[in-house]
Amino acid sequence: MESAKNLIHKWHDVINSDDLNMLDSILAEDAVFSSPVVFTPMEGIEITKMYLHAAGQSFNMEKFKYTKEIHDGMNSVLEFETYIDDISVNGVDMIEWNQDGKISNFKVMIRPFKAVQKVQEKMVEALESLS
Repeated sequence: MESAKNLIHKWHDVINSDDLNMLDSILAEDAVFSSPVVFTPMEGIEITKMYLHAAGQSFNMEKFKYTKEIHDGMNSVLEFETYIDDISVNGVDMIEWNQDGKISNFKVMIRPFKAVQKVQEKMVEALESLS
């Protein structure tokens, strides 16, 4: 049986390629995305792709880096750091994989509060540009 530790390379491939069309191959149809700036979880592959795309636009990917990974069964927790404008952002991506080796649940948590505010501002801009 697959494990998160064996599957995480799929997520890294998407991040490193900058080709968000690759998300189609790693997201489950019923994927759920939980954002630090939206109260309710977003359900379904299309809205999950939209939010991940907006996050990619918001997160200054040139400075974005994962600093720690923990894998347990079908779950991955990846700590990250980046700067948005002059604000230091620290957070975690919590990824749950299904039995088909696809992401079924993606949750983002961010600190400190000033960073959450900055991410919200950038996400609103990015989502407006996508619609």
